[in-house]
Amino acid sequence: MKLLKSSLLGSAAALAAMGAAHAADLPVKKAVPIEFVRVCSAYGAGFFYIPGTDTCLRLSGRARFEYGYQAPLSRGQGNG
Repeated sequence: MKLLKSSLLGSAAALAAMGAAHAADLPVKKAVPIEFVRVCSAYGAGFFYIPGTDTCLRLSGRARFEYGYQAPLSRGQGNG
């Protein structure tokens, strides 16, 4: 009895999974493209509107990197 019950439940689960897989293949309407970033020309280049508001914002910055290396002197070098 347990074997019959588990096989029925297993086949029902397999059929449900197959039906869900076919439903995922249905064609979907294309959404209207949303303009996420609008350029704010009121303040010049580099400004954009924050979505949902009328606030202009500009993000900027700089990065600097310096590197130096000095070879260590051992007792045997240059003491000649």
